[in-house]
Amino acid sequence: MKGIMIVIVIALIVGLIGFSTNPGYEDYKDWYKSKTAQAVEASTEIGKSVVGMVSGLVADASIVREDYKIYSIYTSEAVDNYRVLGIFNNFLVLDNGQ
Repeated sequence: MKGIMIVIVIALIVGLIGFSTNPGYEDYKDWYKSKTAQAVEASTEIGKSVVGMVSGLVADASIVREDYKIYSIYTSEAVDNYRVLGIFNNFLVLDNGQ
């Protein structure tokens, strides 16, 4: 009985931490912009600004967020099978669409 209570308490603590650190859509957009800028390797500030603006527009137009309160899954409507998990203020690419 004591072991079950410990497991329940740990699960509640992890759930509360996940709930409070579930990244929002704006966090995802910032992460997506920086990821895109790194992939393009823009060398000038103007180039980085343009890449950031375009990637922000792409994210707004094609990304759907499924919020599960403890974590979120971001799916692209433009790229088949592109899915990203947002959990504990981090993003993990589950399937890159290739």
